Parts: sequence; C-alpha cells; structure tokens
Amino acid sequence: LAFPFVLFVAIFNPLLDRQILLQAGPLALSGGWLSFFSILLRLCLTVGAALILIATTGFNGVCAALERLGAPRAFVVQLLFLYRYIFVLADEGGRMARARELRTFDGRGLEMRTYSSLVAHLLLRTIARARRVHLAMLSRGFNGVFTLRRSFDFGWREAFFTAGWSALFICLRAVDLPQLLGTALLEVAR
Repeated sequence: LAFPFVLFVAIFNPLLDRQILLQAGPLALSGGWLSFFSILLRLCLTVGAALILIATTGFNGVCAALERLGAPRAFVVQLLFLYRYIFVLADEGGRMARARELRTFDGRGLEMRTYSSLVAHLLLRTIARARRVHLAMLSRGFNGVFTLRRSFDFGWREAFFTAGWSALFICLRAVDLPQLLGTALLEVAR
C-alpha cells in the first residue's frame, strides 16, 4: 500500500539529479537513478521489517511496547481499536458491495452516486455498530485499558539477543565490509 506514495516521491529524483555518477560501459547511471533505487530499497527493507515485527510480536505486543515506551494511552487504545475493528468495517463494506452486485444487472448501478450512497450508508452503519460495541464494552466493565494475558519480562534471553545484535551492528559500523569484500573479490579475480 505504501509503494505508490514512495514511487511518486522517488520518480522525480532522476528528473532533478542528472549528474552521471557511475559509468559501466554504455550504461550511465545518474545520481537521481541511484537515489531512486535507494529509496525503493529502503521501502522494501522498512516494510519487511514492519511485517516481521508484527508477525513475530503481534499487534497487541507492539501496542503494549509502545505504551511501555511512553506513548500516550489514548493513542495506543485507538491503535488497538483500529486493528480490532478494521476487519469488521471491511466485512461490512464487502457485504454491501455484494448486495449491490446482486441487486443490479446489465452494468447498471455503477454510477458515482451509487458509490457515494454506499459510502454514506457504510458510515451510518459503522456509527450504529460502534455505538452498540461501546455499550457492550461498558456493560462488561471496560475502563479504557486493554489487559493482555501475557506478561513481558526482560530476562537473560532478551539480554543475550539485544547484546548480540548490538555487537553485530557495532562491528558492521566499525568495519567497512563493502571495502573488504571488494578487495577480496579483486584478489580472487587476479
């Protein structure tokens, strides 16, 4: 979902920065194209890291960590509500779209006013559903705090994991790995 936005930002770099930085035979790469590919690579790495974080920790764990790191409670509760009820909203929208498809035929019902009416009805239905969910939560004693069943303790495993990755990052920062690999490849090629 983020790709079109990042692509829109990055696509202007080759137009603005035309200075040739890399010449490999007939192929000439400008600084704009290098920054374009760099931005796309960073997008892939960032989205991949976010997906790995959510897949390994879970959204509830991420929100609990945000709260422990000092994020405002209202923000964390809103994120949890958004995550829990985005599927309900998508299901309701899918039901409405299926009902529109079943009630129309021969290409009718595809006008803009039909879609605007569907969006308005979806908004009204979600407001009514939110009211019912809110009343149900109040009747069950919800006080604005989501309780998690799992406790988050920092033990020796977490300390070892953090120390190992920190040592790797420090080594990678201190040692110029691309330079070492380049010289090693040049030695092998000779």
